[in-house]
Amino acid sequence: METNKDILDNIELRSESVQDILTQPPHWMIRWGNSIIFVILLLILLMSYMIRYPEFIPAPIIVTSQNPPEKLQSRVNSKIEKIFIKDHQEVKKDEVLMVLQSTAHYQDVLQLKKLVDSISSAKLSSFPVNEVSTYKLGELQSDYNTFAKAFQDEKLFTRLQPYAPENLAANQNISESRSRIANLRQQKSLEVAKYELTKKNFQRSQELFNQGVIAAMELENEKIKFLQAQQSIENINISLSQMEEGIFNLNKAKSGASINTEKDKITYSSQTLQLFEQLRKALKQWEQGYLLVSSTNGIASFQQYFGENQFVKTGDPVLSILPKDKEALVGRMQVPAINSGKITKGEKVLIKLDNYRFQEYGGSQTLIRTIEPLQFWNL
Repeated sequence: METNKDILDNIELRSESVQDILTQPPHWMIRWGNSIIFVILLLILLMSYMIRYPEFIPAPIIVTSQNPPEKLQSRVNSKIEKIFIKDHQEVKKDEVLMVLQSTAHYQDVLQLKKLVDSISSAKLSSFPVNEVSTYKLGELQSDYNTFAKAFQDEKLFTRLQPYAPENLAANQNISESRSRIANLRQQKSLEVAKYELTKKNFQRSQELFNQGVIAAMELENEKIKFLQAQQSIENINISLSQMEEGIFNLNKAKSGASINTEKDKITYSSQTLQLFEQLRKALKQWEQGYLLVSSTNGIASFQQYFGENQFVKTGDPVLSILPKDKEALVGRMQVPAINSGKITKGEKVLIKLDNYRFQEYGGSQTLIRTIEPLQFWNL
């Protein structure tokens, strides 16, 4: 007898839905769907680990060259007196480009500066004072007059030699004194011989007086002669001592004159040299104030149209010099402290310049060469 379970099994096996499932296997998408989804998720995780999203750290950058352009500005309020160049003209180092108006004639000042630069301190004696005296130096005139006076005083002292007569008189007095000393020494030798004779006569007279041969008056006369001879020698010794003391004083005066000569010579020389350097300094200050000079070789370009007798103010940009030797470009960035620790050497830098359509033409790229407190990166 069939049970209820067997009846249910026969009904399920014979249903059409069951037969369709049993006779046709499921599609591969259904059979491998979970595995494919798992593999795709695994690939996504792996790619997310390997492919990193670029992180940008924005920072301002200044792009310039290692030898940047030179900008020349007016340092005084004045008019333009002379322009020596044209726009976009090639200039050389230390070339005078423009002269601003002053109370001095710039030709005379430039000539004086050329003379001062060509003369060293050791050859200062060859300075042409008479030639420069005709120059119109304006505000530099007082400095030059002070130097010229000191220079002429030194020349006058060297030429006149005010201590020379004193030295000559001292030398003559010393020569005369030495001649007199020689005569006194000869006289002394004679007086010494005379003294020896009178001494012997006095000794003989004293012996004869003791023997009662001569009277006391004769002995006293011989004694007087002996004392006179002795007094003459002492007088000569005193004269010799005085003459030697006089020679010593003359030598002392001569030495003092020589010391004063060297002292005054050094004083005049140092004063002239000091005032010469002061004149050189004043010329340098005048040059910095009224001359526009190029400090490098390059191309000169006017900041705007300038003509002679045009007034310029202090700080107005007048000229710019674009150096011929540009070398390499240099970019300087100031990176903020936030995320600055992520920057490493060798990373790319995307540069977007102002007033340049980088959206259309793109920006430039470079690599970080060095990292310093102020970052200087070679482009």
